[in-house]
Amino acid sequence: MGLTREHNSIHSLAVQGTEVARYQSGTGLGGQQSPRPFLHPIRTLTGTMVSDAEPPDHPHHLGLSLAVSDAGGSNFWGGRTFTADRGSVMLPNHGRQLVSSSRSGAGSVSESIDWCSADGSVEVTERRHLSVSGHPDRRCWSLSFTSRLMPGPSLEHLALSSSAVKGREGAGYGGIFWRLPRNSRAAVVLTESGSGIESAHGSASPWLSITAVVAGKTASIMLAQDAQEPLPWFVRTDGYLGAGPAVAWDSACRLDRSQPLDLSLHAVVMDGPVETPELARSLLAQHPAFTATSLFDRTA
Repeated sequence: MGLTREHNSIHSLAVQGTEVARYQSGTGLGGQQSPRPFLHPIRTLTGTMVSDAEPPDHPHHLGLSLAVSDAGGSNFWGGRTFTADRGSVMLPNHGRQLVSSSRSGAGSVSESIDWCSADGSVEVTERRHLSVSGHPDRRCWSLSFTSRLMPGPSLEHLALSSSAVKGREGAGYGGIFWRLPRNSRAAVVLTESGSGIESAHGSASPWLSITAVVAGKTASIMLAQDAQEPLPWFVRTDGYLGAGPAVAWDSACRLDRSQPLDLSLHAVVMDGPVETPELARSLLAQHPAFTATSLFDRTA
């Protein structure tokens, strides 16, 4: 597991003295994993694990990270690349994210990151900020992941794409993505659009809630975006459990120097189940990112 690599730079993120997550640089990862910084392990306040990294089923899944399967032709997601003529194949096109500057505190990390292709050219430049904090409900803590993406210094624009855009139905993954533990199973999936995977996958709901049973313990993650037009949710419960807003759900996303792409994912991590939309909304509304906004006045 990435956590044991001594040459990884690791930041401990704590809430009121309790470590809730570790942020790793990913420098010790293999090339086909598209090395990148990631959060893992992520735990509830009582210690239940709610993330996974390098699982056998998808070794390129890295806790909570930002990755896309195609940025200017480079694979920053890891693993195989979907092609229209050959399907999913392993290609020598994996990129890596390299941290150029970093500042950290007990509950936050701010970084500048270069997304480099296999030949070393910078395809994307990123400014990233991660923070954790307490929550009025003592069963919970809050997390924010925000990012601004721009084309590399020699580029005016760049296309971010996905396997779905290239013809693989339902595979619009790419963006800020949260992989849950391999031994977990989804108990309840909720969005503003309804309950269950059918309502969640592809939904433009401003929020998503997943309650999972992990090694006999129940934990929930509630995720929300602060964009005026939320990205569709990519949600997987069959084979593995994971979710995140998709930047290229069914069409490529154009990244322009004059118009950066801002991404966000705000989370509430809780011990115990979230079984109603009302509870999910209430807990997310108390997240620091939303206490002064009208996120939940929006319709999905």
